[in-house]
This record gives sequence, structure tokens and C-alpha cells, in this order.
Amino acid sequence: MSWVSNIERGIADTLFVPPYKDLVLHVEYLDSKRYHSEEHYARVKELLKSKFDKLNLSLILSSDNNAFDFLVSNRDELFPGVPVVFCGVNNFSKTQLDTVSDFTGVAEIMSSRDTVAEILRQLPDTKKIFVINDYLKTGRAWEATLRRNLEPFSESVAIEYNENLSIEELRNKIHSMPKGSVVLLGVYYSDRDGVYITYEKLGSLLTKDSPVPVYCLLRFNLRDGVVGGKVISGYHQGVMMSEVARRVLSGEKADDIPVVKVGANIFMFDWQALKKYGIPADSLPDESVVLNEPFSFYDEYCYLVWGTCAVFAAMAILVIVLGKNLIALRRVRSELQHSELKYRSIYDNAQEGIYQTSVDGRVLAVNDAFVSIFGYDSREEVVATLDNVATKLYYNESDRDVLLNAMRTEGKLSGFELKMKRKNGEVVWITVNARKTIGQDGAVIFEGSVVDITSRKLNEQRIIQSEKMMSVGGLAAGMAHEINNPLAVIISSVQSLQRRLTRETSHNVAAAEECGVPFPAIMEYIERRNCSKLMNGMYEAGMRAATIVRGMLSFSRKSESKFVPNDLGNLMRSALGLVVNDYDFRRNYDFRKIKIIEDFDAEDLTVACDVTEIQQVFLNLLKNGAEAMGEKIYPEGEGPCFILRGYRLGDLAVMEIEDNGPGMDKELCNRIMEPFFTTKSASRGTGLGLSISYFIITDRHHGVMEVFSELGQGTRFAIKLPLYEKIDSYEI
Repeated sequence: MSWVSNIERGIADTLFVPPYKDLVLHVEYLDSKRYHSEEHYARVKELLKSKFDKLNLSLILSSDNNAFDFLVSNRDELFPGVPVVFCGVNNFSKTQLDTVSDFTGVAEIMSSRDTVAEILRQLPDTKKIFVINDYLKTGRAWEATLRRNLEPFSESVAIEYNENLSIEELRNKIHSMPKGSVVLLGVYYSDRDGVYITYEKLGSLLTKDSPVPVYCLLRFNLRDGVVGGKVISGYHQGVMMSEVARRVLSGEKADDIPVVKVGANIFMFDWQALKKYGIPADSLPDESVVLNEPFSFYDEYCYLVWGTCAVFAAMAILVIVLGKNLIALRRVRSELQHSELKYRSIYDNAQEGIYQTSVDGRVLAVNDAFVSIFGYDSREEVVATLDNVATKLYYNESDRDVLLNAMRTEGKLSGFELKMKRKNGEVVWITVNARKTIGQDGAVIFEGSVVDITSRKLNEQRIIQSEKMMSVGGLAAGMAHEINNPLAVIISSVQSLQRRLTRETSHNVAAAEECGVPFPAIMEYIERRNCSKLMNGMYEAGMRAATIVRGMLSFSRKSESKFVPNDLGNLMRSALGLVVNDYDFRRNYDFRKIKIIEDFDAEDLTVACDVTEIQQVFLNLLKNGAEAMGEKIYPEGEGPCFILRGYRLGDLAVMEIEDNGPGMDKELCNRIMEPFFTTKSASRGTGLGLSISYFIITDRHHGVMEVFSELGQGTRFAIKLPLYEKIDSYEI
């Protein structure tokens, strides 16, 4: 029934909201309109008892008289202690709750008196009102209430109540009523023959095409030509019952909440029925609801009509204002064009690279300086190529994360120095400045500038390396001087021991005899115990250490950057003297185990050079080669080997350093002398050794440094310097 479904809709809209949105609702229909015998109620009682015997309920909601009476009689047995909130109870009296506790709710108070008063006001010629209710329990309760409520009108109009007729008989009676009669429809669900039809359909069946006006007291009967009345709404009954239920669920006792007796009723009429019986709509009570009223654009959209007029008026004013602004806009546009040309010139001619990128790393725009710094051919190529700067522009992708973090936290980044990649893969040092802003499409973008600081970084590294070499040289000089003194004592002491223990001098013989030992016996003991061999080894080791110390002193001696004549072969041998004792178990090489083959031309290889710098180059190449060979696994019978060649080539002196290490591919050969490029791990190299060596040979000594290599075939470095006789001045 729509009455019941409307009550349920009111419950859903009012009760099942926070904090009670998770309540579980169990719905049971008595179906007592069709089945109302004692046996039926007994069966329902047994069914409910079996279903809810083990279930703890918080609250019971009840709709209409039959359910209310059933709970009054059986609640304490079926649901002991569970509070009840009811609605839709007609002819309610407080005495009905005398035998029960924890009952409260909403009484169904019909507005029959207000409806009949409105009938007599609208239709003053009314002589008789025919009231229709069925003979079920609810219908009888309604008739009793109507009789009490309409008693005051009995002197001014005849009020007749229907007998227990069949549907067909009742319909015929309505259609035979004379003029001046009015039908007031109450509740009708079943006739005397037990024919059951829903309230809505049966009401329509009785009153459709009625020759006299029909009024009603329930909202669902307002259809099929019924005029209307002050009607009861099932939805509002459900809403009011739910409001009381929320109070009970929140902790209030049901007995402390008075039963609500003011119904949620409202005057409601059908426009077509009003027109049929000549009842003006403007004569209805205030706040009446009129259904099916013809559409009136102005009445429905009066605010829109006036709003549209206001808009047109505003637009007229706006046209005038825009006309004035247009003149000013033209002047501003001219100024903007001049400003745009000025800033475009700055943008295009800036020495710094200027860029815009999206948050996900796509390059959106760059200037010509940016294109030049990274070796691209055009701005369009940069935008098309760099769709992910993290992988295609940044040397270390983690640097991109540093920038993104700065943008998230501060919105800008200044002076961030990092390594990036040019188009050809060459590494450059860059200073990045960036800030977060909003693009033309409203999206967040990053914009800023980049500056190529590779030369500065290289100079910084050179200065650091120079200072490091000076520090190491000073330390080496101090250590050499300190070592020289005990070393001289050791060597002189070994020489004295050799003279006193191995030479049969008069002093040695006399001292031996004084001790009671013949000197030949002492010499025989020394020979048998190999003491002479040990002393010779000590002497040779001391002399070798002295040679190393002299080399360290020579290398660490402060240079005045004065070029003097020196033979490349001698410089190479001097470098070998320094490096020959070098080994490092962590790098898997020992220079003493490397075979050295010298192939120096007999001709003079004298060049004008800075001795320390050339030795630095030779040492760097020898150590790099030794480390590379330490990583190669040689076949049995082979081992690491250096071939050192010195020869003339025209006006040049050439020194070649060739190893039989793992070699390099062509791409590696092309990049091996770039600044900061290294094949070693971060803890083993900075990538500056060969680049500094290249600088020393090419810039400082106006020579040539070349590398030749193949994978698996070793590597050969060739250093070519002008011969001494071709140089006029050597002071730099």
C-alpha cells in the first residue's frame, strides 16, 4: 500500500541518518486488512515468537491500529522490555496505554472538521454530506471519530454514513446522489462480501466519474477527480514517528515522551476538480497545495523573467563601458606590444639558458642559449626530444628529485649545481635556478635558467689538484728529510758491520783474540749462517730506499714553471723509479710484478719542459695502465706488461706507453680525456687525471696526446713534444 510505503520512506529519510545510519530494520506485515481472524493473529504471534526469540531488539516501530492493538496485547510476551513507538493510530486515547509501559508515538488525528468547514465555505449550497468508511476495524474507528468531530455541523447540513454495502451497491448510490450532495471519503479497503482492493484503487473505483464533488481526508485518495481536503500524509506520520524513535534510541524513556496528537495535515486540492465545480483557486486557504495546476511561465519563472530584464539592462550599460574601455585597451595593447618586443629580445639574446618544463618533466619552451648549451640544433628539437628531463637531461636522476622536493616545499631553487648531459652524451656542469609558477592553461609549471659552469668547475678541480699536489709534495719532502737521517745511519752501520766482520784487519783480529775467539772462526760462523748475504741485502735495501727518497725530493721540489731541456727517456726512467714500488691489494695490482720493456731510440730526445708536470703525466699514465691490467685475467704463461717506446718523428720527440690490458672500445676512446669522465667507481677516481694530463701536454707544452685502443688488445698512449732545438724561449 502507498500509505505503508510512504511511512517507510519517512522512516528512511529521518531515522537512518547519523548516528543511526547503520541500524538494521526488520519489517513484518500483519496483512490484517485481508486476514483479521483470531486464528490469523495466533499464527502471526507464533511466527514472530520463533523468529525473534533469540534476537535482542532495541526498538519496535508500529503503524496503524491493528498493529498497535496487537502489540498492546502481546508485546510483553513476544518482546519483553522493548520500547514501542507507534504512528497512524486512529481514535487514540491515553487509556489504551494503561496496561502497558514504554509505549509512545504519533496519533493519527484526522482533520475532518476543518475539511467539512472548507466544503461548506466552497460549496455553500451543500445540503448533504455522505461519509464513506468500510466496516473493518480501522473504518469503524474512523467513523466513530468522524461522528464526534462532525456533530457541530448536524444542524446546518445533513450528514449520512454509509451502510455495509457491496462495492457495486455503494458505487450506484454515489452515482445516484442529487445535486447539493458531497461525498467525504474516509478509509475503504473491503466491502461486506470480503472483496479486497487497496485504499487507493478502491477509493478511485467508488468516486471516479462521480456526479457530485468528492472530498477526502487521506493524501493517497486525491486522484481521479477528487477535489481534496485537509489530508493526512503517511510520509509525515513516518517522519514524526522517527523523530520520537531517535529520542528513545538516544536514551529517553518512552513513557517520558508524550504521544504526539498534532497531525502533519495540510490543505491539498486538485486544480482540474476545482475548475470542474467552479471553485476559484485564489479562494483556497493560505498555504494550500494545488496539484495539476496549468503551467504559467511567469508565475513559475517570475524571478527568471525579471532577472533576464536586469541582465539586458546590465548588458546595455556594459556595452557603453566596453566602448570606453576599448579605446583604453588599444592604447594598452600598443604598450604591451612594445613591452613584448623588449622582453622577447632579452629572452632571445640572454646568455643564460631559459626554460619552462611541466611537473612531469616535459620541456615546454627554451631560448637559443639553452639550445647552444646542450648542443641541439633548434628550439623545436629540444621540445620534441626532451619529453623526460630526468632520464634525457640529468646525469644523475636523483638530482631531479632534489629539484622536485624544493618545488614542493619552498616553490623555488637557486644556485643548484649538478651534472647534465648534452645531446651527444657529453657531460657538462650546470647551475640551475628554478621556481614554481602557473602556466597559461592553469597548470603548475617550472621555469628558470641554466648556466654552463664546466670551465669553472674544471678550473676549481685543477686548483684543488694543484693544492693537493703541493700538499703531497711538501709532505713528501718533509718525510724524505726525516727518513734520510735514520736511513744514513742504517747504511753506514751496515757498512761498518761488513768491514768489522768480514775483513781480517789487525784491529779485528786483536779484538777477537781478546775475546778468546780466533777471527777465522768468526768468519767461518758468518759464512755458515749467511750473515754476509743478510748484510748485503740490508745494504742494497737501504740504497734502494735512499734512491726512492731522492726521487720523492726531486718530484716534490717546488717548480718555478721554468721550462728547461730534459731527455724524455730520463724523465720516464725517473717516473718508473717512483712508481715501481707502488702496489695496492684492493685494486689487485702490484707494479713490481709488471714486466717493463724499454725501447728508447739512441737519438737525443731532449725537449724543453716542466720536469714535474711531465713526470706527473707519465705517473698518471703508468698508474692507470697498471690498474687496468690488474682487472684483466691473463692466460697461463702471460702477465701484465708495459712497452715504453721513445723515438723521433720529424721535429717531434715521441714517448709511447703501451699496455696489454683489457683495452677500450671506440666510444670510450673518444671520451676518455673529457673532464670528469671516468670508468672507475666514485671512490677510485674523479675523472680529472687524464684531462689534466691532456691539458699539460697540449696547452702547457704545445704538444699532442693521443690514445689508441681496441677491446681485448690493450691501450697505447702517444705523447709528442717539440724537440729542444726548435724552441726559442721556454720561460712561461
